[in-house]
Amino acid sequence: MKITKIDTSLYRFPAHRKIVDAIQEFTHMEVIAATIYTDEGTSGMGYSYTIGRGGRATKVLLDSEVVSLILGEDPADIERLWEKMWWSLHWVGRQGLVSLAMAAMDIALWDLKAKHAGLPLYKLLGAARDKMPVYDTDCGWLNHSQEELVREASVLVQQGFTGIKIKVGKEKRSEDVERLRVVRKAIGQDTKLMVDANLRWSAGEAIARAQLFEEFDLFWLEEPIEADDVLGHEKLRQRTSIPIAVGESLYNRHVFKEYLARGAATILQPDVGRVGGVTEWLRIAHMAHSFNVSVSPHFLMELHIHLACAVPNALWVEHIPFLNRFVQEPLSVEEGYAFPPNRPGHGVLFNQQKSEPHLVETNSWPCE
Repeated sequence: MKITKIDTSLYRFPAHRKIVDAIQEFTHMEVIAATIYTDEGTSGMGYSYTIGRGGRATKVLLDSEVVSLILGEDPADIERLWEKMWWSLHWVGRQGLVSLAMAAMDIALWDLKAKHAGLPLYKLLGAARDKMPVYDTDCGWLNHSQEELVREASVLVQQGFTGIKIKVGKEKRSEDVERLRVVRKAIGQDTKLMVDANLRWSAGEAIARAQLFEEFDLFWLEEPIEADDVLGHEKLRQRTSIPIAVGESLYNRHVFKEYLARGAATILQPDVGRVGGVTEWLRIAHMAHSFNVSVSPHFLMELHIHLACAVPNALWVEHIPFLNRFVQEPLSVEEGYAFPPNRPGHGVLFNQQKSEPHLVETNSWPCE
C-alpha cells in the first residue's frame, strides 16, 4: 500500500460563546486538517488545532515540510513515519508548530489503519473500556458570573455529569474562593470539582491560593504555574494535598517524563493535537501508567474518547462542545458518560455544509 495524495485544509471556526480564562480570550479554533489517500482507494483524516493564532503557520509547515516526508510511503509504518517526521524536523522545533503539524498527519495515519482493520480506533488500540466518564469545562469560564456558574453547573449535575471544572485566576484571591464556594454548594459533595488556572501564577502564589482552596475538596488544580517550571510544581505538590494536573501545554514525552521523575504532577493531561498525534500520546499514557499516574486528556473530546478508552489509566474525557456545530455526529454523551463511535476509524467527519463557510485554505498534493 502506498500514499498517493495528501489534501490539507485550514478552518477558522468561531467560538460558540464568549470564552475567557486567566490569561486569554478564546475567539476562534483554527483546525489544521490532513487527509491521506492510498493506491487502494482508501483514506484517513487527521487534524490538530490552535486557539486562534498560528493556524496558517502550522499549515505552511505541514505543506512545505511534512507532506513531502509522507507522500509515497506505506501508511502502515506508523512508528517509522513518526520518527521520520520527528528527526527530520527536530532542529526547527521539538514542540509547538512541528508537533501540531505532525499530529494532523499521525492521526490521519491511525484513522486509515483502523479503517483498514474494520475497527473503531479504540478497539484497534486495545479497548480497556467502551465508555468514559466526562467532566464539563464549558460551564466554568472566568467571564461567567457566579449566578451563571451555579445555574449551568446545577443543570449539568442534573444531566448526570459527575465532574465540573471552573476557571480560577481572578485578581483577588477572595473572588476565586467565593466562586468555588458557591459552585461547591450548588453541586454538592458527591460531584467532583476541578479548577484550572491556565499557567497564571508563580509557585508562591499557587501555594497561597491552594491553601485557600483546600476546604473545597478539589479533585485537581490544573496548570497553576508556567508549564516549563517543573521545580515550581514540585514545590507546590509538597505544600498542598490537592492533586496537581498538567499537560495541555507540554508537547512531547520528554517533558512529561521530567514531571513524572520529580513527582511534580498527580495527573497528566496530554493533548493528541499538540503532542504529535496518537503515537506520542500513547507513549505518554503508558509511561504515566508505569509511574501509577493517571491521564485525563485535554480538549478534543471527539478524538480523546478513543484514546481514553484504549488505556487503563485514563480518568475522564473533557467535555467542551466546541466542534458540535461542525461535525456530522457530535460525541454521544449520556448520563455523564461518553461513548466512542463504533464505525471504523476515529469516526470524526466534518459537516461540509456547516464547515465550508469557515474554510480559509485548502491544497492537494499528489505523489509525483
